[in-house]
Amino acid sequence: MSKFDNSLFIRRNSSDLILIIIYVEDLVIGGDYLVDINKVKMLVSRMFGMKDIYELHCFMGITVI
Repeated sequence: MSKFDNSLFIRRNSSDLILIIIYVEDLVIGGDYLVDINKVKMLVSRMFGMKDIYELHCFMGITVI
């Protein structure tokens, strides 16, 4: 968990970075490598009902490019 925001989770090691942002019932999962992102999505989907919208276009009124 980030020391600046309780809704931001960070996993960092020497070779990669994974970020998970939680807002109400939405998750934004991002990182350096698509393989690692897919592993996290698979783990989360095993525990919770989850719909993957694939690419993020807008989050909390912010357009993502």
